[in-house]
Amino acid sequence: MLRHGGGIKILTMVDSGVRTPLYRYPSYLEAALLSAAAATFIFLLQWRYGFNWGDEGWLWYISQRVTAGQVPIRDVFSYDPGRYYWSAGIFKILGRDGFFEQLFANYLFGIFGLAITYLAMSAVGVSRAWRIAILALLAIVLGFPRHKVYEQTLSLVAAAGIAFVLARPEKLNRWFLYGIASGLGAFIGKNSGLYFVVAALLTFVFLKISGTQVSVVRIFSWLCGGIVVGYSPMLLMAITLHGFASAFWHSVVLTRNWSWSVPIPFPWTSHAPALHGLDLAQWRAVSLLCVAVPLTYVFIVWKGLWSSTQREETLALGASLAGIPYLHHAFHQADFPHIAQGVVPFVVAAGVYSHYLWVHERRRWSVASSVGLFCLILTSWVPMEPLVQHLRSRARVPQSLAKIDLGDSTFEVAIRQAEVMQVVRNIFRSCGAVDGSFFEAPYYPGMYAFLRTSSPTWDTDFFWPRSDRIQQQEIDKLVQNRTSLLLINRNAIFDGHQWLRIAATNPILAQHLFSTYQRASITLPDGFELDVLPGSCAQEFLKMSPPAQQTY
Repeated sequence: MLRHGGGIKILTMVDSGVRTPLYRYPSYLEAALLSAAAATFIFLLQWRYGFNWGDEGWLWYISQRVTAGQVPIRDVFSYDPGRYYWSAGIFKILGRDGFFEQLFANYLFGIFGLAITYLAMSAVGVSRAWRIAILALLAIVLGFPRHKVYEQTLSLVAAAGIAFVLARPEKLNRWFLYGIASGLGAFIGKNSGLYFVVAALLTFVFLKISGTQVSVVRIFSWLCGGIVVGYSPMLLMAITLHGFASAFWHSVVLTRNWSWSVPIPFPWTSHAPALHGLDLAQWRAVSLLCVAVPLTYVFIVWKGLWSSTQREETLALGASLAGIPYLHHAFHQADFPHIAQGVVPFVVAAGVYSHYLWVHERRRWSVASSVGLFCLILTSWVPMEPLVQHLRSRARVPQSLAKIDLGDSTFEVAIRQAEVMQVVRNIFRSCGAVDGSFFEAPYYPGMYAFLRTSSPTWDTDFFWPRSDRIQQQEIDKLVQNRTSLLLINRNAIFDGHQWLRIAATNPILAQHLFSTYQRASITLPDGFELDVLPGSCAQEFLKMSPPAQQTY
């Protein structure tokens, strides 16, 4: 940064005596086309492989419910509404609501993040070849986890937004625009909205420490004004939709139960290889990533404080300041899916800074940092990409996969998963496919979307501890709907935590299920069982089914 009488200014390029502003008007068409091409390539390469009927299924199910007119949070337990209304809008445009359409909506949203990042790189002078390389790397990152493209995209928007503010911090309209992005981010996910605000606070502290003359009152007035504008859809929902405000507040209170701590897989820890099936090479890459990300952020911010910030460095600095709060998302529950959601700004920060080193004739350092970045990202992400998972499964056991229709498109999933889904669908359809007649526990909401039916209960996730009052309400809904068919895994756990069994998290509900429903004689794989209501159609159907069709 260049100090002028106690203040600082980002250096700008001078060409023939004409001062070129930091944020020019790059080719928006180029950014849109290249970003769409990168995201589309990753999407077409691997959309048909795998189906996580937990997290991915939850997003798909709630998007279907919103399309049908239900209100997220109020009518069905969910994250914040933005992503579901986005998906429902895409469903309406396409005229279908299958899993293909859900994945298409996810990647379409991701294009925004890629395009904004590409524009930001162009604005700070990153060369086209370097921009395309970073864009390709970001497209791979958006390939996993597919249901969390929203958080990943928002972190890219935050990185570009902070760089936009840093370029001209005295311009209050920039703080206002960033505030609008923060409010919209909170409408999609309250955690992202919080990270946006924390990033703004860190930026303000950075500016004050570096000696920039900025007004606390004026900046935060404009920032807060923008937040209110951006968050207005949520405020309108709270005002106009009966019961939404109280349900939203209740969801905020429940937030503390939404996750559990998982140790960060630093290189000196021993739990990482077993975490979500990481192989040795991926474990080493993820472990090094957990060190490289915070160190990169700290280094770039420290350099920005104590030396001149060149034009090319501005985006790296913005990505670092925006990425710091997202480390909470990555490191609180530090399995790789959460790490993959929370460290995306690192790709921008490290990639752009490598370009800066190259331009300023530090070629050896540039090559070293670029190669390190690509190796870390590719080794961490590629083994988790759906296509690679598919190829590995087929190589290990050629007959381990089966085709199944998820909406109007055919996917390949694990054959044992497909067996469970087909059995449930056969019984459900034979008994009239009545809404509310099927129930799953503890966490397979994708079954509701697959069956195109609604859950009889508000909650679909029974990994989280619930109060006695909520559990009793769920029981009352089961009775009211005369729910007759249950798909349940009594001993399902996550990350090895025994206390996540449904009998521990929802003991009153579990006791009702185990005492009211009878276990069917049919045998399902992986600990699943079918329970039926005595005297129901589901029970009669299973009695009539030949024994040979009851075992898988």
